[in-house]
Amino acid sequence: MEPTDITVHVLREIRDEIRELRTDQREMRTEQRAFAEESRLRFESTEKRFEVLETTLRDLAQQMVMLSRGIRTALDTRAGQDGRIDDHEKRLEAIETKLRTG
Repeated sequence: MEPTDITVHVLREIRDEIRELRTDQREMRTEQRAFAEESRLRFESTEKRFEVLETTLRDLAQQMVMLSRGIRTALDTRAGQDGRIDDHEKRLEAIETKLRTG
C-alpha cells in the first residue's frame, strides 16, 4: 500500500467509528428520553397518591376533632346528670324508708 492508501484507510476507519459513535449516541438519547418519561409518570403517580393520603389524613383529623367534642359534650352532660341521679336515688330511698316504716 502506498502512504496515501494508508491515509485513506485510516480516515475511513475514523469515519466509520464516528458513525458508530453517533448511532450509539442516538440510542442513548432515546433511552434517556424513555427513562425521563417513565420517571415523570412515576412522579405524577406518587404525587397523586400523596394527595389522596393528605386528604385522608385531613379528613381523619377533622373526624377526631368532632369525636373529641362529642366525647367532651357527653362527659359534661353525664357530669350534670350524675348529681340529678344521686338526688333521685336519695329521694327514692327516703320514700322507700317511709313506706317500710309507715
